[in-house]
Order: sequence, then structure tokens, then C-alpha cells
Amino acid sequence: MPCWDLTNMGYTKIIRLVLPLVLIFLLIYLSSTKLPDAPLLQECGVDGKPCVRAQNDVIAKEDVQEKVNQSLKEDSSYEQVLEKSLKNCKGKSFQIGKMLRSFHDCVTEDNEVLLEHYLHGWRELIKFMDSMGSVFTFISHETTTKINILQGYLDSKNGKSYRTIKSMLKYEQENKVVNFEYLPSDRTPSGCRTLLRLHRALKWLEVFLYEVGTNTGQDRTSKMCADAYHETLSRYHSWFIRQVAEVAFLALPPLEEMYKIVCVQDHVEAKVVLLTSVDAIVRVYNITQDLYITNNMLDLP
Repeated sequence: MPCWDLTNMGYTKIIRLVLPLVLIFLLIYLSSTKLPDAPLLQECGVDGKPCVRAQNDVIAKEDVQEKVNQSLKEDSSYEQVLEKSLKNCKGKSFQIGKMLRSFHDCVTEDNEVLLEHYLHGWRELIKFMDSMGSVFTFISHETTTKINILQGYLDSKNGKSYRTIKSMLKYEQENKVVNFEYLPSDRTPSGCRTLLRLHRALKWLEVFLYEVGTNTGQDRTSKMCADAYHETLSRYHSWFIRQVAEVAFLALPPLEEMYKIVCVQDHVEAKVVLLTSVDAIVRVYNITQDLYITNNMLDLP
């Protein structure tokens, strides 16, 4: 019976072949311990390790916006990028044009964020994560659970109060739906708490997409994703979850395959499409961040 010649397979191929099996065992372990929340969206302190306290991380939002604007340099308008993206991604599961349109349409003329469009944008982000390999399936599954919770509030008899993120925060505080001290184990998490977890993860994906759009090939996508994770989301996670994340990032496809996922040919196209998308996400993130700061809700349990 022939055996594998690992020396000829290449280190990257070995990782991408073996890693899904490793993560399957990790997921079995996580399921058996009945952790209370999603692997990459759950809270720190689960395994007794110390956590970094949540901070008001408006990560130099003016600087982020300025960097994006300087990088775009009027190369293409939103409408041009949207039209081209929808055309190039036609027939694919993940269509970055749909994601771009959803986050762009999130913000009203009064600078409010429409929750329905926000959730549409996240549904496209889930497809993006799924397209990066089976190792990210467990993340997208738990993200879907959170989206369904928020959609349930939108479809409820009080749905009008959940039309925008601002109205949701106001309604849940006035009606004591949200608890500032602990998470009750006997009922569905509040909309404010659920969206905060998505909000934190959105910053991670925003930074990652920015890195992919501005990188010319010097770094691996695994490093870009890990760096974005360390800068944003890792502070909220336990030591064990951070190790699982580090392993998962090693299975990310190379930059060339990432370009295919977002339906572009090369770095030049990727820069325009991804930074236009990041620009839309940044607007949504910053408005949401300001709302959570104003309402003292960044540290919701």
C-alpha cells in the first residue's frame, strides 16, 4: 500500500489537508464542554485565563476613513464598483457586490443604521467566510445564530422598535430588555448584546479586507487575518479560543485564490473593490460604535 511522501507535498498543502481534521476534533471538544457562545464571537474567561477588558476602540476612525479615501483616489465611483462587482460575481455564492450594496444602504440620510440591511450585509459576509474553507464553517454557523436572534426581534410584534440600531438600543433600555450586570441563562440574549458581538467581529473583517486590498503579495493571507484578529477581536476571547483561531487562520487560501473569491483579476482590481467595500463597512461600524459608547454599552455581559 503506497504511503504519502510528505516531503514532496509541501508544508502549506499538508496544513490545508490536515487542519480541517484537527479542527473537527476541536469542535467536538468545544461541543462537549457546552460553551455558552460562539468560538470566535464568545466572551473571554471561559477557561479561567485572564481577559483584556473591553475598551472604547474607535480605532482612529478618521485615520481609517482617510487611508481608504487616499487609496481609492477617485479610481471608481460606488456605482461603478457595484455594477462591475455584481457582473463579475454573477452565479457565485458569495457576491461582494451584494455585500457592498447592503452595507452602503445601511446608513440613512439621518445617519441611522437600518438593522435589516445590516443583517443582509452579514449574511453575505457569512458566505465570504464559508468560501475561505470548511474550517470557518463553525464561525459562520454561530454568526447565523446571532443573525437569527436579531431577525426574530425584527419580526416580532415590537419589530418597529428594532428598525434601526439606535431605536433598538433606546427600546431595550427603556423596557429593561437588556441587562447591564449579567446574561440571564433562561432567555434569549437581548438585541443589544447580540449585535455587540457582531459589531466586534465586523471590525475584524473590516481590517482583514483592508489588508487584502492594500497588500501587494508580501504577506500571506493567514498573517493578514491573524494580524487583524490580534488588533481587534482577540481581546474579547479566552486563551483557548485564541489558540483555536490561530490554527484556523493557517488554512486560509493564498492571495490569488482570495482574488477569485471577491471576483477580481489582480491587485489593482482588488484594491478598488475591497476598499470601496471597507469604506461602506467603516461608516456603519463608526456610527454603531458611537451609539454603544453614548449608551455605555461597550462592556455588555
